Amino acid sequence: MSTVPVDDEQIAAIPGRGFWVGLVLGTPVMVYGAVELVQQTGWSRAFGVARWFGGGILLHDLVLVPIVLAVVWAIGRWTPPPVRTPLRAAVLGSALIVAVGWPGLRGYGNKPDNATIHPLDYGSAVLTLLVLLWVGALAWSAWRLARRGDRPSAPAPPGDDRGSPRTSRTPAPD
Repeated sequence: MSTVPVDDEQIAAIPGRGFWVGLVLGTPVMVYGAVELVQQTGWSRAFGVARWFGGGILLHDLVLVPIVLAVVWAIGRWTPPPVRTPLRAAVLGSALIVAVGWPGLRGYGNKPDNATIHPLDYGSAVLTLLVLLWVGALAWSAWRLARRGDRPSAPAPPGDDRGSPRTSRTPAPD
C-alpha cells in the first residue's frame, strides 16, 4: 500500500463525520418539506418561497456578514486587548437581541381585534435584555482589566542578573 502525502489544506477540505450525518439526516427532511410545500400551495407559491429564501441568503452573505466583519475588525483594531472580547460579545449580542425582537417592536402581525398576538411590552423587554447584556459585558471587562494588573511583569531580558525573588538567594553561575 502506498501513501500519498497530504497537506493541511487537503485535510481541511475533506468533510468530516458531522457533515455526512447532517447530509443523511437533513436531506430527507428538506425533500419532504419541499414536496409538502408544492402539494399544499402549488408551484407558483413554492417558487415565491424559494425566491424569498434566496434573497435572504444573498442579503445575509452580501450585506450582513460584511457589516459584522467590519464592526468586529474595528473593535479589534481600536480597543485594548482586555476589553475586545467582552465588547465584541456585547455588540453582536445586541444585534441579535434587536433582530429577534424586531417584529414585536415594530408590531408586525398586530390585529386590533386580537390583543393576544403581542400581549407583552416588547420595548421594555428588549431594553431590559440590552441593559443586562451591557452590564454583564462591563463587569466582564472590569474583571479582565483587574486580572491583567495581577499578572507578573514580562520576563527579564537575557543578561539581566537581577533575578526573581525565588532565585535571588542563589548566586548567579560564573
